[in-house]
Amino acid sequence: MIGKWIRRLLPFGNIKPEKPLITTVINYCTNDYRFIRDCIEQASVFSHEILVPYTNFFYDGTPEDTELLNRTIAENPKARFIHFDYDPNKKVNSQHWVTFARKIGWKQAKEESNFILFLDADEIVDGKAFAKWLEVYPLYRLNVVKLANYYYFRETHFQSLTFEDSVILVRKKLLRESMIMDFEDRNKPYTEIPEPKQRMVLGDNSRPMIHHYSWVRTKEEMMRKVITWGHNKDRDWVSLVEKEFEGEFSGRDFVHGYKYKTVESFI
Repeated sequence: MIGKWIRRLLPFGNIKPEKPLITTVINYCTNDYRFIRDCIEQASVFSHEILVPYTNFFYDGTPEDTELLNRTIAENPKARFIHFDYDPNKKVNSQHWVTFARKIGWKQAKEESNFILFLDADEIVDGKAFAKWLEVYPLYRLNVVKLANYYYFRETHFQSLTFEDSVILVRKKLLRESMIMDFEDRNKPYTEIPEPKQRMVLGDNSRPMIHHYSWVRTKEEMMRKVITWGHNKDRDWVSLVEKEFEGEFSGRDFVHGYKYKTVESFI
């Protein structure tokens, strides 16, 4: 996989290699408390800095768990947590606050950083695999990449047979506020930033380097997620969650209809 892309990128000229100084920006609310420590620890293996924007409300306007927020900050000294104000009177879609948090991270990134990795707290990078990939992949020739990820549902050992690529690694100087503050979220920078770029990027072993645990939840946790997250108006999530937990996992999720296999848990 790596060799193929090195050959394909060679025609772009004699670009001097540069060391990637990556600011990792992690969107966080306490619904993802069970994942944030692993997310930060793994990111610390390769990141120049780690920024975690947060606010005192969930994106539907429900007050956050302040005690758990404070505990999160105390337990994770490798990251810098950045508070921003949530305006309950601002007439915007819930997704606005998701992208607003990413904008805060972008604005606060160190000047010398040349790439930004946008994560959600339930997207956990395999730090060692990612660091190894950075050593051989010609990132300096690219403007933006979308990184392939494993996708999970209900339990950390139920892994989808389908890969996704929601996470982006983007050259900082090419980002614009209009790209970040868009309903399409992380897909917008990838769409608007010009070539050279690549999506569904795998590690040097031709496997994803990211584990996405978006729907790994108990019924209570999943219900809280669908009520308070940025996509809470997209579908009748509450009914879907109620039906899901009427029995054991069927082997297909109600979000995409993916099929799953059982694997050893990464976390």
